[in-house]
Amino acid sequence: MRFIRSNKIGLSLVELLVVTAMLGVISLAIYSTFNNGFKVWQKINKSLVEEDLGIFFDKLSQDLSNCLKSSSIPFTGNESSIGIPTQVYSPRLKTTSLGMATYFYDPQAGVLSRQPKDFSQLYSRQEDNPVALLKNVEFLKFEYYCFDGQKQEYAWKEEWSGNATPLAVRVSINLNDSSETNKFIRTINIP
Repeated sequence: MRFIRSNKIGLSLVELLVVTAMLGVISLAIYSTFNNGFKVWQKINKSLVEEDLGIFFDKLSQDLSNCLKSSSIPFTGNESSIGIPTQVYSPRLKTTSLGMATYFYDPQAGVLSRQPKDFSQLYSRQEDNPVALLKNVEFLKFEYYCFDGQKQEYAWKEEWSGNATPLAVRVSINLNDSSETNKFIRTINIP
């Protein structure tokens, strides 16, 4: 058997087509790998509305569960803010102590924030930076459930002041999630 030996140097048209097809397949595989990785990265880093809302309701429920009746720190509230006498972390003492957790809504920025203050910060009027709990809030309303002595019935009020504590707090929130507005209502009982 005799092999034919060619002295030509170069590529035939078939070889060129095979190499081009292989480069196309390899490029497509690399592109789809990076594209899928980028989509996964976007989903992981995207803030989920339900997660942030769950954190807010957990913090509010915890503060209302730990609500204390105090003659020096009253429970206060209106439609856009609520002040709860409760246990807060004291940076000075490095432990929890009596204080006030204030939740307030800024309609211009669309942000719901929480600002904890321990007892010493309340009376020295020290201001810490509030922590933004929810963004893209279109609407927020706090309501307070209590027994109305004049009407002899239970009712929801839009404002709260005085030494007493309401029986429950209802929160109505509308959140804008880029494509739609989600409405949430939660009632939290105060023990």
